[in-house]
Amino acid sequence: MSGRLFVIGTGPGNPEQMTPEALAAVEAANDFFGYGPYLDRLTLRADQTRHASDNREELDRAGAALALAIRVPAMSSPSRAAARGASARRERAKADPCAR
Repeated sequence: MSGRLFVIGTGPGNPEQMTPEALAAVEAANDFFGYGPYLDRLTLRADQTRHASDNREELDRAGAALALAIRVPAMSSPSRAAARGASARRERAKADPCAR
């Protein structure tokens, strides 16, 4: 599998506080998976695709992002939620050998 998966936080803080690394990941990405209201905070280009879901669907969101795995940031926040999302993606990758 090729591609990259970025895990970045987009809320609920001030969008101007996103790090340069997070902004670069948004610029480089093709697809965005995350909680709908946090994805709404991003200004996406016409060639970028938004995949919104409920904030309680981390495992399903992680599986969908790993299945695509083409420069996909999976959005979740605040920090504890971002950690849960990253943990969910690790669990999903362990359970699915094809996702490594």
